[in-house]
Amino acid sequence: MVTREKPKTKRQLVEEARRASLDGRWDEAVELNRLLIERFPRDAEAHNRLGRIYTERGKAAEAVEEYSAALRIDPANMIARRNLQRHDLLRQKGIAVEDGGTPIPRTAVFIEEVGKTWVDELVNPIATERLAAITSGVQLQIAIQDDRLVVSTLKGERLGEIEAKTAERVIALMTGGNRYEVYALGTSNQSLRVILREVYRDPAHAGKVSFPRQIKATRAYIRERDALRLRDESDFLLSDEDEDDDDTTADNADDPDATAPDADPYIEDTVTVPEEEEPQI
Repeated sequence: MVTREKPKTKRQLVEEARRASLDGRWDEAVELNRLLIERFPRDAEAHNRLGRIYTERGKAAEAVEEYSAALRIDPANMIARRNLQRHDLLRQKGIAVEDGGTPIPRTAVFIEEVGKTWVDELVNPIATERLAAITSGVQLQIAIQDDRLVVSTLKGERLGEIEAKTAERVIALMTGGNRYEVYALGTSNQSLRVILREVYRDPAHAGKVSFPRQIKATRAYIRERDALRLRDESDFLLSDEDEDDDDTTADNADDPDATAPDADPYIEDTVTVPEEEEPQI
């Protein structure tokens, strides 16, 4: 008896396409995304993934074609729009998109961890048009040069530096045995945003946090978030008296005689409540 294999769902195909890209299996990734487009012609994200693959392989023309296709399907697609602007800038400056030659790094490296990661823009960067050639997500390298922490491509091209206060602490920890990785997150108007991650902490630094300023900033954010949440919740809280008033108003609206004075109004008993004793310390 011949059994037909059930076609894979779109979610399964997308996951396989992403995994192939992450593992650097470019031909397989292209084939999977082409299959997605064949089955789902309006899938702009499949075109975006192809654009990313071609960019990684140094094929600028093919990348532009795919991002343009994504934009035709979804004119509001900011991923396609930003990448087309980036490729246009590189074309105007005569800068070729280089073959990355390495798999796209695991997505976990871009997850911020309190005390272990630091996201910032490079200081003293090279020209913006040259930074535009750096693909978001590509791994970079850091090196200590004259008490500065310099960020470069894996081929050794200098891109900029980590700001002084963070660099001072990281240099001290690196000298003592800690290891760090750095990845590009994307260009800003004037620089390149990177994420610096602690990947190994030497036992001698067991009690030392790489990025204490991030902990301070996170705590301040949490306090502010909690304060805002409490303030917003208070706008919706009603006291028991408010609820009683609302119920009475609603009942009276249905009873035209409810507003008339009672013939025998009751007298409320007064109960004396003893004062609480001072707590014993």
